[in-house]
Amino acid sequence: MYANLLALGTRPVSLGHPVADYRAADYLRQEIAFFETRLHEMGESGDCAYERALSRAYETLLRERRQQLAQLQA
Repeated sequence: MYANLLALGTRPVSLGHPVADYRAADYLRQEIAFFETRLHEMGESGDCAYERALSRAYETLLRERRQQLAQLQA
């Protein structure tokens, strides 16, 4: 289910078309939900060095996706 969401570093492209914008926004919302869920499952900071590093990466990606969604909706 989350396989499509793991394309880290990619950004949905808005084509200026309402359907494309909707799909891009929907994709971003799915990514945001994935990162929030994973952070919650790991306890926000993780139990080991690997999870802490992963948490930091997810937090960065979460901020980026929220910014991209805000720009898309502006």
